[in-house]
Amino acid sequence: MSLVPNQLPSSRRRRRWCVLGGVAVGAWLATGAVAAHFATAAVPAAIPAPDAALGAVEEVDTRTVDGVTVRGWFVRGREPATCVVLAAGVRGNRTRMQGRASFWLARGSSVLLVDLRGTGASDPARIAMGWHEALDLCAWHAFLRDRGVASIGVHGQSLGAAAAVFTAVRGAPEWEFVVLEACYTNVREALAARLPWLPSGLLWPMVASAEWLLDVDVDELDAERAITRLTAPTLFVQGDLDTKVGPNAKDRLFTACSASRKARCDVPKAGHVDLWAAGGRVQAAITAFLHPR
Repeated sequence: MSLVPNQLPSSRRRRRWCVLGGVAVGAWLATGAVAAHFATAAVPAAIPAPDAALGAVEEVDTRTVDGVTVRGWFVRGREPATCVVLAAGVRGNRTRMQGRASFWLARGSSVLLVDLRGTGASDPARIAMGWHEALDLCAWHAFLRDRGVASIGVHGQSLGAAAAVFTAVRGAPEWEFVVLEACYTNVREALAARLPWLPSGLLWPMVASAEWLLDVDVDELDAERAITRLTAPTLFVQGDLDTKVGPNAKDRLFTACSASRKARCDVPKAGHVDLWAAGGRVQAAITAFLHPR
């Protein structure tokens, strides 16, 4: 006599559930690995001609301590002894920073618009949420020093801002000042903020796979901790509706920063967007920060 499904012997039912459980776990692990692969994948791009308004642009490149070649544009300003390094957000490249470059050039500074690793024309290394990209900024700082530039500032947006923060623990170049737009607190919180509907435990395969791909412990990707080592004058810029950088990010980062001079610019009704277009508010904040009354 044949058995109907609910009459299967208990041992066969257990084996079936074990197989189904194994398939589910395998799918969970595989999904996390694929998600990590795409989240950290390089996004090289052909770089078009720069805006004519920038003036004479020089193609430049340098090599990081871990052997990555990074590329960018250098534009000499009226004051060749000063320069601002401009670093875009995740999957952005130098072209996104041209508006900011025009602002700094108008102030007389030279500018260096960079492709962080994995973006633009730089080597297609994996995107490391600012940790390895900090080595790019350290290399550019050394590049400018070799050119005789005495005063070097850094202006980073989102991932570029995190990279600027991580330079404090990845080489500690002497920045004249730091401008941080929409910097996250730590990767765990930023990831949870982007996937609030997903229990944090389910993200483990993605996090573990990313750690393996990037050769970095996710706990190192903590800008709130790294910024305690940042002593250069620092301006924090963030939209007051930005929920993607971690809870209370602007307050926590500002409090943790060890700079003796620091200020903040809160952009009303703005989320995790390009804040440069916020009606001149960011530009005015930078001017006031660099030239306090």
